[in-house]
Amino acid sequence: MAAGKHLSPGAQRQKALRERMGKLGMTIPRIYMTADEQAMVRTFLHHCRGERTEQLIEGMDFSHMHAKWTVPTLFDALKADTARQDVLAGIRLHGVPLGIELGLTRYGGQLVRLSVSDEEIFVTTVLCGRSAVKQPARFNEACLRLGPTLPLSNVGLVGDDYVLFGQLSAHSPLANIVEELDVLGRNAVESLEALSALMR
Repeated sequence: MAAGKHLSPGAQRQKALRERMGKLGMTIPRIYMTADEQAMVRTFLHHCRGERTEQLIEGMDFSHMHAKWTVPTLFDALKADTARQDVLAGIRLHGVPLGIELGLTRYGGQLVRLSVSDEEIFVTTVLCGRSAVKQPARFNEACLRLGPTLPLSNVGLVGDDYVLFGQLSAHSPLANIVEELDVLGRNAVESLEALSALMR
């Protein structure tokens, strides 16, 4: 980058995301496309994701953004929300740096971890370990093909675990965060069903 060049807010967020993913052992490929290619990708994603994704986005509350969350304030809010609805369970503080771990009651107690940065809330859940995969090359290809069909989630590899992950703004309303957790749980169940033939 040339000296003195100013990064836009969007470019700064992308740079920060690449750095965080690198620390987790993930690599984000850079793909350069023409305007026509970008239009084709948008059409493809809209077709694959369908009405459900549009409904989720429409249902999210972008007009009442919250003051920036921290791990302690988000932990307290999720604990309070659990008392009102039976969606999350076993919420606890976990790890170093400090994050939040919880189970999704609608999806068999699927474990999810949340971390909070200055700009984003990062949510992740383990799909399976490498040792559970029969044919890694075919499994990796299946994950890549599966990715665009998963609303609000991505597939990645962290250490020896295949994970599903997503991000939200650190200012997101609590309802949006709970919705993202629900989507992640549903996507995890559907992903494991789709990939089960390639697992031991």
